[in-house]
Amino acid sequence: MPLIQVEAPTNILTKPEQDRLIAQLSNAVLKAEDAPVDDAGAQSLVWAYYNEQPEGSVYVGSKNLPQPPLRIAVTTPEGALHEATRHSLVAEIGRIVDGIVGPFEDRLNHWAMLYEVSEGSWAGGGQIFPLAGIQAAMNIKAA
Repeated sequence: MPLIQVEAPTNILTKPEQDRLIAQLSNAVLKAEDAPVDDAGAQSLVWAYYNEQPEGSVYVGSKNLPQPPLRIAVTTPEGALHEATRHSLVAEIGRIVDGIVGPFEDRLNHWAMLYEVSEGSWAGGGQIFPLAGIQAAMNIKAA
């Protein structure tokens, strides 16, 4: 049950590129969580937000850049990822962004930030969703 939030400069991507970015990020997170990427139930639990930042609102090193980096935040339940899957997810995010946005000269084209919600703290619809329940809903087989 990952949550993906992308902050990007206004008009850096076309709508088809935004759709491709979100689809590829969603699949990468599902793969990192060991969920079946082609499973409709797993896909339905990946929520993603693409938020454009107004021109002139992002600063790097106290300077306003005409093409600032993307910020990609991935939030998962505690225990959904482990060290190896975090590393592979971050590497895959890098490949995805490079493939869609392209590299930036002499600087990063994105930041990737991984967050975990502690067990018993992921909730919606008036109920708490423990990791085991989330994994069952996503058809993730226990290792």
